[in-house]
Amino acid sequence: MLKAKINEECFEMYNDLKMSKGCLVDKPFLVMKMENNVIAIDSELTNFNSFEELCQNLPENHARFIFYHLEFEMPKSDNQLCNEGKRSKMMLITWIPGKTNVKEKFQTAGTCHFLKQSFQGIFLSIQACALDEIGRKELISKCLTFMK
Repeated sequence: MLKAKINEECFEMYNDLKMSKGCLVDKPFLVMKMENNVIAIDSELTNFNSFEELCQNLPENHARFIFYHLEFEMPKSDNQLCNEGKRSKMMLITWIPGKTNVKEKFQTAGTCHFLKQSFQGIFLSIQACALDEIGRKELISKCLTFMK
């Protein structure tokens, strides 16, 4: 684990995301980046209106930490007549695209566990290097796998 510090604003905004309040009341995600061993909010990426818009604008050569509050309808099982209802799961997506330099890849991977310990309530943590790994359908599938 690397010695990284987390900006206090990250904790405040993460709690707003979990509780759907404050400036993140209508947003299901929060993006953070690491600069000079300090983890801070990436305000440019956090300002996008939808997760799909965010994904289309993720950097091709820099890592990011995406906290995503995924809401989905639980599919019905074989012996049920209707769906089980809505579910809500907090995810940590570590975005490390292939063009990221090796030093940044190692720093990001080494910091991921530290972030999971620092922010309470993360159901699932995944690493992704391509957009097809973080599509809504893929994320729901990963959540369902861990819910069984």
